[in-house]
Parts: sequence; structure tokens; C-alpha cells
Amino acid sequence: MIDYRVLEYGKIIARGRSGIDISWIWNLDRDSIPMLEHLLPYADTMFNSSQVRSLAKELDRLPTGSPLVPDVRDDLKRLCELTANGAHRQLWFFGD
Repeated sequence: MIDYRVLEYGKIIARGRSGIDISWIWNLDRDSIPMLEHLLPYADTMFNSSQVRSLAKELDRLPTGSPLVPDVRDDLKRLCELTANGAHRQLWFFGD
């Protein structure tokens, strides 16, 4: 399960409400998820404030039948907005 949170200067300012099962991402069309495609089950991934803008747009294109929709998608969009509104914030994904 991949956990996600927003960090600012290394301090956690928000946590994701749900974990992400990597199989939910692997079952999607890889061409439609260029940002999510970078998540790995056993490694950490960081998106900066400009990258989360691309991620937020990508989340809007997720198919309604995906296990990511609506709970994880909406939670990630909330954290993307929080990250984008801070100059030194990053959205981190932590693999197992």
C-alpha cells in the first residue's frame, strides 16, 4: 500500500486519508496516467508544486470504474491543491 502526504521543509502538513494499492494504477491505461505511472510499490516518489498541477488534471481523467474513484482521487486532488498553494511544499508517495 502506498501512503501519501504533503511536506513543507520536511514537516508533514497533511496526510492522505487512504492508501493506494499499486494494482489499481497498473490496471489503468498507462498512456493516460503519465504522473501516476511514476509511483512504485517499494520506493518513494515526490512531486513538486508544479508537477501536482499535472497530476490534478490527470486525476480528472480517471475512469469512473477505477478503485481510485472517488475517494482516493478526491483526496489526492485536495492534497495537490494544498501542495500547489505553497512555494516549498511537495506531495510525497511512500511505498512499502
